[in-house]
Amino acid sequence: MMKIKYLVLVFIFSFQSLTAWGKTGHRIVGKIAETLLTENAKMQIKKLIGHHDISRISNWADEIKSDPQWSHAWDWHYCTIPDGEDYEPGKHKGQAIEKIKEFIQTLKNPKSTKEEKQIALKFLVHLIEDLHQPLHVGNGKDKGGNSTNVNWFGALTNLHTVWDTKLIDHQNLSYTEYADYLMLDLNYSKIQKWQGDNVMEYIYESKNFRSHCYDYTGENLKWEYVYKNKDLIELRLLQGGARLSGELNRIFK
Repeated sequence: MMKIKYLVLVFIFSFQSLTAWGKTGHRIVGKIAETLLTENAKMQIKKLIGHHDISRISNWADEIKSDPQWSHAWDWHYCTIPDGEDYEPGKHKGQAIEKIKEFIQTLKNPKSTKEEKQIALKFLVHLIEDLHQPLHVGNGKDKGGNSTNVNWFGALTNLHTVWDTKLIDHQNLSYTEYADYLMLDLNYSKIQKWQGDNVMEYIYESKNFRSHCYDYTGENLKWEYVYKNKDLIELRLLQGGARLSGELNRIFK
């Protein structure tokens, strides 16, 4: 019986490590981005994928991980910058930054096929969203929090999953409700500033913010942890939507 429980826990943790922001988080960021797209970007994206609702494609890059033909893409979803270091391509695990740049070029290249552009768009949407979750810029020690076990209101999980899903789902809102909530009384000067940012700016933000993820005592994360991190996680969701819209507006100008 104990062996069965162990295998179940291994399966749960393995599955949890496959996802980023969780489905709800990705859809929130996608919905915010879609709201901030220019009309021209919406028109061109619709020509490419049949619609311009970014939330509908924001989880595709996680879902295709179950396809053996995409097993080579597992390390595209994160990058690693240890404490005290700057980012150096190829020095540590994770190719998210390089792949984002590659997918942008694919979308801009008039010689790219429609299928190549569709795949590039789906990955680009997802990876920009991923890198706004602080633990997707890992410290190189615990697989982005996946191997740091904690309890969430008494239930066994890991720190990465807390940031991907637990903090967001704790608010008990649908992705459209949460997106609408985050976009109340927007500061458009901040939105415009974020839309102009590049990938290096927000990976260093995530690197700096990840210390907040590890700021707790004991192993049972509850109300205090929610209170301390609610503003940060909502900031990252909003920034992710703004940065994603900015990149898409430049590509599809």
